[in-house]
Amino acid sequence: MVRIRASKLRDVELITDTGIRLGWVYDILFDEDGSQGEKGEILAILADPDEDLDTSSFVVTEDGLIVIPMRAVKSIGEVIVVDSNELAKVARAK
Repeated sequence: MVRIRASKLRDVELITDTGIRLGWVYDILFDEDGSQGEKGEILAILADPDEDLDTSSFVVTEDGLIVIPMRAVKSIGEVIVVDSNELAKVARAK
């Protein structure tokens, strides 16, 4: 298992597998008590959206961050690649 410090993810760009820029990592949402899965599991990435992104189909926090569920994350590296099909499922469930 590759380990990455959460602090190294701050401001990493998020793009979809179709090339759409979503924004940049702002924070990470954890399951603190195990109520939604395994205790300490990463549930979602909170992202500061790109200024050109229409956020109407996203789950958005009170402070305007978009919520990217971890099941939608395909890879983490220089950028974080997000599965656009998984995002569409989240948007339909909204």
